[in-house]
Amino acid sequence: MHIPDTICLNEEGQFCIECFSRDVERIFVENLTYYRCGSCGKTLERSLVIDNDIVWWVDEMTREYWHESVGIFVFNFQNKALFFKRTIYPFALTIPAGHLDVGESPKAAVARELFEEVGLAVDTENINLFSEEDVMGDQCRRGADNHKWHLYTTRIDTLVFPKVNDEGIEPVWLSFEEALREELVYPVRYFITTYKNKLFDNAVGG
Repeated sequence: MHIPDTICLNEEGQFCIECFSRDVERIFVENLTYYRCGSCGKTLERSLVIDNDIVWWVDEMTREYWHESVGIFVFNFQNKALFFKRTIYPFALTIPAGHLDVGESPKAAVARELFEEVGLAVDTENINLFSEEDVMGDQCRRGADNHKWHLYTTRIDTLVFPKVNDEGIEPVWLSFEEALREELVYPVRYFITTYKNKLFDNAVGG
């Protein structure tokens, strides 16, 4: 999103993504997270969050807000990948992923997100870097529309459905063909359609 000049980027906080008021509260609608603004009265799927614990910046030319993210495709021995439904925006199937913390290496971050989101502890030696690229149009609940991604893959020998944390529900193992028939978050659909089986090859070959 475009950050207006009226927002003080030196101060952390949460703002309404419409009127930029600080009078924002988190609410739940049918177990999904929304944000209600006390100033403009709107209930929205996301808000603008300035959090100095994560890596973010504003492009000097465009004033576009950017985050840096990590994510991982986890494959089982049936060559299917792990997905789960998000209960926070965007409300669609995703892979384990999250924002990069300040001072954290991307590989350490993706291992942390993998454990925090689905309870899988994978040795970083078995986590393979696939790509590092900018994904435009990747909207998140914290207000960024663009993310610099560090994408990884790994392979585990299990069919067990991991336990998802409070950011998601209904973990499922799907082939890419099956996944593309579902509603996917923007970057996951982009990665699958762009790279297809190269993702699995990377998980196996390292």
